[in-house]
Amino acid sequence: MHFETIPNEKKARLVFGLEWRAYATKGGAAERRRYAQELDATHYVELKGKEETVAGFCAPDAAERKGGVKLYSAAARVAGLERVRTKPAVLVLIQDGQRVHAVLVVRGTVRVDETVALPALETKRVAWEDECAKNRVDLVTIGYGADLGDVDEPFAVSELLRGKSVGLIRKVPVKVPTAIPVIVIAVALIYGMSEAMSYISPPPPPPAPPPSFMQDYQTAVARAFAGQIPMASALAPALFDIFRNQETNMAGWQFQKASCGVAGNCSITYKREGGTFKEFDARASADMRPVVFDAGGLSLQTRGPAVPRVQKLALAQAKQWPSAQALIKQLQTDPQRLSTKPDQLMSHGYVVTLRPPQRLLARQPLAGEVKGPLVQSGDWTIEGYMWQSRLLSRLPDNMSLDTLELELKEDGTGVHFTAKGKYYVLQ
Repeated sequence: MHFETIPNEKKARLVFGLEWRAYATKGGAAERRRYAQELDATHYVELKGKEETVAGFCAPDAAERKGGVKLYSAAARVAGLERVRTKPAVLVLIQDGQRVHAVLVVRGTVRVDETVALPALETKRVAWEDECAKNRVDLVTIGYGADLGDVDEPFAVSELLRGKSVGLIRKVPVKVPTAIPVIVIAVALIYGMSEAMSYISPPPPPPAPPPSFMQDYQTAVARAFAGQIPMASALAPALFDIFRNQETNMAGWQFQKASCGVAGNCSITYKREGGTFKEFDARASADMRPVVFDAGGLSLQTRGPAVPRVQKLALAQAKQWPSAQALIKQLQTDPQRLSTKPDQLMSHGYVVTLRPPQRLLARQPLAGEVKGPLVQSGDWTIEGYMWQSRLLSRLPDNMSLDTLELELKEDGTGVHFTAKGKYYVLQ
């Protein structure tokens, strides 16, 4: 499931990704309980009709409902829109950055309610369109977002805010069986017998004490260093080397920007410079697909090169890591001597921003609980131009890379980069 906040409503959130089922309205309570058990669901929302009821099921975490937060199904609100109810089949696509929320409603029944990655959207769309065509149902696609491709009608996100009471997700009611009174009596008898036995048998040993601060801290450290944490000084130069060999112009389209994470493939955006979609599609290689064309006709997005595997940041080298202040001095290399702020080192467009480090474990230790130095982490951002990228290869070994973005500036200053990641220090 995916949760989105609702503007101007602090205690309300929209939910995408429910599991939907249909059953007869008459006797629907029993069917609802059966589906809830099959799907391990704790909450549901219903769209009732005269003959048939459509219900969505989910199991939100307690943290998502903390503080009396009310959850509303986005798919239920989509299905209730007038222009959706009056059409045989409607596919609503809502772009949110690099992901897309998709809701398919066929004859008032929610068939699809999921969130997909933007590069995988085209494959999903083809499958949904083929399914509607096979069932001889006319499909209308409504969309919001610049990277969705062709849509039949535009969609305004504000339409999800209509009808504040529509789509309220409720807890699945628990039916009390008729055998409950008998069970209560049996439990009372068992409890009485256990109390009597307690006078004969000694009580069980007390429960184990809660974990100490250092035990929780070690768990937090293991969790922080379990994922992909490539060294920035290794991954950033490797990515720059790949893009230096990348073709910048192709079939009348020019490289505009690229975005890379720590795994998978980068994504590349091209802007139109006289070419056509057909010409680019004919030249695009298999490694560049899927190609997502902008409905406005000014840009397109392709799959970029694979992110290489490089050396990971090593916790074993923590004793050699510089302190937070030493890190600032170490990053202040010769081209940065015009800096005036200790946390923002700027010169010739090269900007290093370091945010203060934070503890990996928010819990406050008691007196005497801390043994030895603790690892802290902070966020960093470095911006500059391609000719300054060699400075990233000199970053210390306590800095990891999260993302790297490249953009060809329209003012003629060249390719600008923005690198982001985390640094680790001992406190």
